[in-house]
Amino acid sequence: MAERVRVRKIDSDEGQRLLRIVRRGTGSVVTWRRAQMVLLSAQGMDVAKIAEVTFTSADRVRDVIHNFNADGFDSLYPQLHRG
Repeated sequence: MAERVRVRKIDSDEGQRLLRIVRRGTGSVVTWRRAQMVLLSAQGMDVAKIAEVTFTSADRVRDVIHNFNADGFDSLYPQLHRG
């Protein structure tokens, strides 16, 4: 049986913030795509469907949702690794 992964309950302010990131479309493509995945999950879409509409793997979607549940909005922004 497939694991049911869902984003944690998000409040109205968080929902609006996610919508702003997705609608604005400026900044990092990574942040935009992660916000889109979280928003779709919050709207009740399952992992397989999110993966299909965002052209990525179900494992990647699960990672994004788990990271958002653990770290909130910080998880949406790519970490810059400096050498």
